[in-house]
Amino acid sequence: MSHRRTAVQFGAGNIGRGFLAQLFYESGFEVVFVDVVDTVVENLNARHEYPIHIVGEDAETVSIRNVRAVHGKSIAQVAQEVATAEVLCTAVGANALPYIAPALAEGLRLRHEQNGTPVNILLCENLHDASAVLRDHVSKYLPDAVREEILAKTGFVQAVVSRMVPVQTEADRASDPLSIRVEAYKRLPIDGSAVVGTLPEIVGVVKVPNFLAYVERKLYTHNCAHAVLGYVGHARGYQYGYEALQDTGVKDLLSAVLNETGKALVQKHGFSPQEHDAHIADLLRRFENRELGDTCLRLARDPLRKLAPEDRLVGAARLCESQLIVPTATAHAIAYALRHTDPSDPSTTTLQERIQTQGLESVLKEVCAIASTENLYHQITNFYQQFTP
Repeated sequence: MSHRRTAVQFGAGNIGRGFLAQLFYESGFEVVFVDVVDTVVENLNARHEYPIHIVGEDAETVSIRNVRAVHGKSIAQVAQEVATAEVLCTAVGANALPYIAPALAEGLRLRHEQNGTPVNILLCENLHDASAVLRDHVSKYLPDAVREEILAKTGFVQAVVSRMVPVQTEADRASDPLSIRVEAYKRLPIDGSAVVGTLPEIVGVVKVPNFLAYVERKLYTHNCAHAVLGYVGHARGYQYGYEALQDTGVKDLLSAVLNETGKALVQKHGFSPQEHDAHIADLLRRFENRELGDTCLRLARDPLRKLAPEDRLVGAARLCESQLIVPTATAHAIAYALRHTDPSDPSTTTLQERIQTQGLESVLKEVCAIASTENLYHQITNFYQQFTP
């Protein structure tokens, strides 16, 4: 492909290599990865292709070809790629966004000088306001004289990633450092209102008008369900999420939580009830994919973050309350999270120590922003006190 329609993908990890590159490759782009893991960069440049193994009912191996990589520390090289790309994308993790900003800014400055065409950056980060965060970081590195002009031609476009990628084992990595196992799901909703100029056609990318609705649906359906499965499944002695789903006790509580959040999402955002029910059914079917091998402990990791006021559990309860739906099942799931133990997870250990030393009331107030005068507080504490896995 000498005419080089390129897509620059910051981050060659599970999502970058295991999802986004497939969309770009199938859309006819050369994929240029930007990463700082030496072995990954070297292998991509030596081979220019790698396999992804789609697991589950429609198992197949897909070759992702026409790829190369630039080391993230080579700012001048990264900038050259950014200057000529048709689309940019990030999947680096929220904490790494500040580190890609200098090269990105330099590339946007070069682009402004060389051809002046607008460009969009698809942000595939698990961060509520990733677009504003990255825009601010990039802005700091742009020259004063052209800053506003460059920012006006750059779309910082949030996306909702829902493809599930199982944890890659040491054995997987040893057999091939580029190979990756993924599920078949291949849809990427993006914030249509943030696109600047025209976005090239990309397989799987869907511009949605009311993007917040999709962000909330992902958080209070997909992420919420994963957390519930992790906490309840582990408490009832299961190792894997798909095993826990075979237990009617687990499945009944999970379905009750999704029923509460589903009603709230339909009322708030106007999703069609039939379409939302189908979305939940599809999600549960995907969770049952034993090939993904997701453990309950992984799904439950970091309860301090998952119990934050706007995150997947307490945020789901607040969403229900805002729509005058009593979040009884969600309160029960929160009690499971507060009872969760896992010596290998520092967040869980800290949470349990705080409950022991400060008491449940203080933790609910400080971690979850739930006051002792609230109905939600009484529901959670009742479930907590009567707790039986």
